[in-house]
Amino acid sequence: MSALTEIRHHIRVVEDTRKITRAMYLISSAKMKRAMRQHDQNALSFERIRSEIRFILESIHVPTRNPFFRPHGDKTAYLVIAGDKGLCGGYNHEILKLADSVINKTPPEDRSLFTIGHMASEYFERRGQHPDVHYLHVIQDPSLRHARAITSELCWLFTQHILDNVYVIYTQLDSKGSLHATSRRLLPILKEDFADAAETDEPVRVLAYHPSRFEALDTMVTHYLIGWIYSALVQANASEHHARMNAMYSATNNADDMLSRLNIQWGHARQQAITQELTEIIAGSGAGADYL
Repeated sequence: MSALTEIRHHIRVVEDTRKITRAMYLISSAKMKRAMRQHDQNALSFERIRSEIRFILESIHVPTRNPFFRPHGDKTAYLVIAGDKGLCGGYNHEILKLADSVINKTPPEDRSLFTIGHMASEYFERRGQHPDVHYLHVIQDPSLRHARAITSELCWLFTQHILDNVYVIYTQLDSKGSLHATSRRLLPILKEDFADAAETDEPVRVLAYHPSRFEALDTMVTHYLIGWIYSALVQANASEHHARMNAMYSATNNADDMLSRLNIQWGHARQQAITQELTEIIAGSGAGADYL
């Protein structure tokens, strides 16, 4: 009976674990869909801003005076976006492996490190690279407020020439459900960054900008940078939940397989126990008959 008790206990443990992994799968699925809705809503205005910036840049025949359009320098900042939690397969491992390889190409004296997510800050601290800035409580609930605050700080450092380049390292989730760890330049802005933006309709007459096309460009660039950071945040958030959803789906399936095997083992053990009891009863009856 000890084997039956042990198997029954194992079954209860696996069933409890399955309930947890199933619940985490459903929660991550809902959060991923919410994050992708946020991304799609932002993409509409973001792409329109990119189109308008392209239109203005192509209509300006003199160098722009916007402070974010300037040559590259040596002082580089890396904004690494990872998760706050584990249990999401290889999501954190992939993005941090890419970040490590990209960041180490820049000499220590010329680089700054900004992190979002506890997994990113802990990873670099274990390697003796303490983040210059760590943003708390951002990745689990990305918002425009967070995006504005992060963008404002990075832009101020850039305009003060404390930084010459800003790169964002995060994970993208494509339409097919594949995750791609990527590193992209945020600053400085180059004219060719808008070459793939959709062209606006040609105006019937020359557009008049108020107060000027340069000031209109300055405003659009600010919204462009905020939209860029917000897009990276919600993409990373959706990617984390997609990875966790897949991990929990696999864990739930593994629990189902284990329960099937355990139920078969329990059936065999129960059959053996019954057979043993019958054998003992028969043997006892035979011994009683001989005694009579």
